Amino acid sequence: MNAGLLRSSFIVVIEAYLQHGMLSRSDLAALTGISRSAITEITQNLLDMGLLQEFPVIQEKQGRGRPAVSLRFSASHGYFIGVSVTDTPSLVILADMQGNVVGECEIPPSDAPQKLATTIRQAMNDLLRRTGVPRSRLLSIGIAVTGVVDENNGVCRYSAALNWRDVPIAELVKKATGAEAYVGNDANAVAIGEKLFGRARDLRHFSSLILGGNIGCAHYIEGNLYRGYDGGAGEIGHVTLDVNGPRCRCGKNGCLDMYAGGTAMLGLAKAAGLDCQTVHDLEGLATVGNAKAMSILRNGGQALGLAVASLIQINNPKCVLFADVEGFGKGIFQATTRQVIENNILPRFLASTEIVFHQVERSFLARAAASVAAQQYLRTGIVSRVNGSTLQKS
Repeated sequence: MNAGLLRSSFIVVIEAYLQHGMLSRSDLAALTGISRSAITEITQNLLDMGLLQEFPVIQEKQGRGRPAVSLRFSASHGYFIGVSVTDTPSLVILADMQGNVVGECEIPPSDAPQKLATTIRQAMNDLLRRTGVPRSRLLSIGIAVTGVVDENNGVCRYSAALNWRDVPIAELVKKATGAEAYVGNDANAVAIGEKLFGRARDLRHFSSLILGGNIGCAHYIEGNLYRGYDGGAGEIGHVTLDVNGPRCRCGKNGCLDMYAGGTAMLGLAKAAGLDCQTVHDLEGLATVGNAKAMSILRNGGQALGLAVASLIQINNPKCVLFADVEGFGKGIFQATTRQVIENNILPRFLASTEIVFHQVERSFLARAAASVAAQQYLRTGIVSRVNGSTLQKS
């Protein structure tokens, strides 16, 4: 096989594993259309590089010939730092190639990009020391931020939460740490994380939403993250629900964030004289019959449900994944959101669309950031290594 064809075949194979997680060589050949002899050559190269690992498949009946063997990414091939940057204390995690978190630490909030880069370097060194992972096994760093992100150039164009404009955060972190760094919008990072390591491994069409202080959203279409014309797809939090509604920090009135975002709901609770520090507290008040708390949660759920119902009828996803990072739980907000969605979509969508709410662990957003780095490495870093070694042997 010539070098150009081998290179493109490597990319196709890696993409197949990104899409499906675990595949046998025969499944891989059928899926990609690459000959079995070429698949054998490519997978052997990836095994030799330590990227893939073989896993015997348990067969129900004893058959003739060699037992079936599947391959997937080897967890110990390399590690990634993930950083979820917020205006509150941020979490930094160290994850392996399969998205398992092997270490984590908290860093203080900072809106000063250079200071943040230095803090990430300190956290990186601390995590590597505590986990015993050699620096040579750290492949790259992923950074997730709320706002408008130019992911190709590693620049946060605008983040209201951080008060950033045109911050080259990926380059700053790379200079501070010596590791390749990538930045992504937090909602996109969550969708990538769900696809690579989470609940969307087998889905080609899905939308993921972050239920946090604000509402984030991203979409996978035909197995690929849909970014839109210039990377701005998914801004559901700024869908206008009422032109005469409360002023949003984006400058418009009546955005979804002002009704369904955790920050807005806690603001409404405070204005109503309710004693609650979190939305979990708000749900607790509603559980014991507090009418004001119930009204705030129902209004928020109704707003979110209507926005998502429109999303479903526009994009027709197979599944809508709600990642509850704010701590709503299985209360009035979730029940209202689901009911409003079901009441406001056509019957054909009701039958074909799965609605999934899941409360996530503390490391969820930082793990999503690490998935951005993992995806970039698998799509570019591995191919570079192939270009520099394996292809020259061919």
